[in-house]
Amino acid sequence: MTRLLPRGVADAPGLRAVVHDRHGTLTALDPRTGRVAWRAGNRLRPCALVGGTVVAVRIGAPGEQDVPLVVVLLDARDGDERWTSQPLPLPPWARPALDDTDEFTLAADDGDDHVVLHWTARTSYRGRAATGPGRLAAARREASGAVRVDLAGRPAVTPLPEPPPRPAFAGFAQRTAATARVGDLTVELAVRPGPASGTDIVLRGLDPHTDVPVWELVLDETPPPRAPPLRP
Repeated sequence: MTRLLPRGVADAPGLRAVVHDRHGTLTALDPRTGRVAWRAGNRLRPCALVGGTVVAVRIGAPGEQDVPLVVVLLDARDGDERWTSQPLPLPPWARPALDDTDEFTLAADDGDDHVVLHWTARTSYRGRAATGPGRLAAARREASGAVRVDLAGRPAVTPLPEPPPRPAFAGFAQRTAATARVGDLTVELAVRPGPASGTDIVLRGLDPHTDVPVWELVLDETPPPRAPPLRP
């Protein structure tokens, strides 16, 4: 059974984890030591680790009229892409993202040779002007569905006509601040000061008894703000 981590997933024994940065580049690491095995891909979100396969989804480039979502299978040993599906059947107004938002959530259940991906898309009124309740209600839309990704033999993605219900997600702030226990360590996402007043988003493994970091991996670096130009 795949374990959930901040920004990614870990395998059942806790020997391999795969996480993503803000660009969707995947990093595979040993969650016991923080040792990086490989980096690969772009606009990818890891969903499950089944056997020697990383099951991920690739999100289309921002700005496209329809943002496609496809399933990508990667070799867990080296990050090589093995297979890519056709786009999943999402409504054209859906806004998938690398992390769960209030507009799109994605969850996965895995078995020995398959993964079921559950998605929920929502939208609401985006205008700035005040409007009546009728227009607000008409602007609200919600859709959900699920697909089964078969990994045995030739890979295949099959939409499920009646997906099993999923529990409601917590608030966005709680989801992004999640921690996970892997083996003897607590894995968490944290913000720390970066060089010259910038900030870094780091994934780190902590000793749960002392909260002392055992390892730390920088996922995102934000440079310091530029000083305004001098006026003549």
